[in-house]
Amino acid sequence: MSQNLVLNSSFEEHKTCPRLIGGFNHNVLDWNTPNIGSTDYFNSCSKEIGNINFFGNQKARTGKGYGGMYAMAPENYKEYVQGELSNTLTAEKKYTFTFYISLAENCSHAIRDLGVLFLKEPLKENSDKYINLNEVLNTKHNSHFVLINSQDYYSEKVGWEQVTFEYIAKGFESYFIIGNFDKNSKISKIKVHNSKDPDASYYYIDDVSVEPFETEKQASIESNLISENQELENDKVYMLQNVLFDFDKHNLIASSKAELSQLYNYLNANKRLQIEIYGHTDDVGTQKRNDELSLLRAKEVALYLISKGLRPERITATGYGNKFPVANNDTETGRALNRRVEFKLIFK
Repeated sequence: MSQNLVLNSSFEEHKTCPRLIGGFNHNVLDWNTPNIGSTDYFNSCSKEIGNINFFGNQKARTGKGYGGMYAMAPENYKEYVQGELSNTLTAEKKYTFTFYISLAENCSHAIRDLGVLFLKEPLKENSDKYINLNEVLNTKHNSHFVLINSQDYYSEKVGWEQVTFEYIAKGFESYFIIGNFDKNSKISKIKVHNSKDPDASYYYIDDVSVEPFETEKQASIESNLISENQELENDKVYMLQNVLFDFDKHNLIASSKAELSQLYNYLNANKRLQIEIYGHTDDVGTQKRNDELSLLRAKEVALYLISKGLRPERITATGYGNKFPVANNDTETGRALNRRVEFKLIFK
């Protein structure tokens, strides 16, 4: 099972319930701010700065706590979050780095220039308005910067937007900093909201993860998938490889349909087989919603097979919610694997 190496990855562990803005540095355990910036900490335990705060209305993606930081503000002012890993990354090993952001509804601009600075030792808080990236890379031998390439602006205001990339470790990485490292004049930005306040881009952040790339687990899962010339066994559960789902979604994508067409061809050639379809979710959200969503996913697959010509009486669709995970729900990679559809063939 993969393991999230980020300590206090969803900002749940804190010293006290926040009452004032700017309390991230001294309130959130295992995290700090590496410059003068007053990164914010929000928690639904607080009436003052909980889900409704000075920049809008947002709930944590998971749990109760989340951070908030300026990625762009007047006079090149920036805010960052600096996190710690439970273990130093292994040289030449691939990892998946993921976090979720949401643009605050009352700020004027969205940007797409976010990055992660990896470090052996944490940066100590200083009086700089923003982190001079070139200075850090020139003076800190064990440091490496990753600019996250995005073709789109991070403009999601209602929900949470995933930011992720794969990274091959150098072997020194024990700390990391997330934020924007450019001067305002170099930032690629787009106006999304008219405001009397100065131009600014402010993002909420939650659920940060650094996980070993799961090649072994994926290979294990793929061993149970259908292939074009494979003889499928009766009463054996198979996972559909490409029928995975975005968070809180049940719609099929093109790659899903290609694999389901292959499954239909098999069923069409073996007309005495019936199929049971099982939908699953991760553990985020209420049990009622997960049960409903898992059934919708199973029915979506069933409807596609019917649209290809399979008779409805040969199909049974069932939703199991989050009752049968195949991976660790504490990690984003694990949750993505749990948002799946499986099937079993029955000879009658």
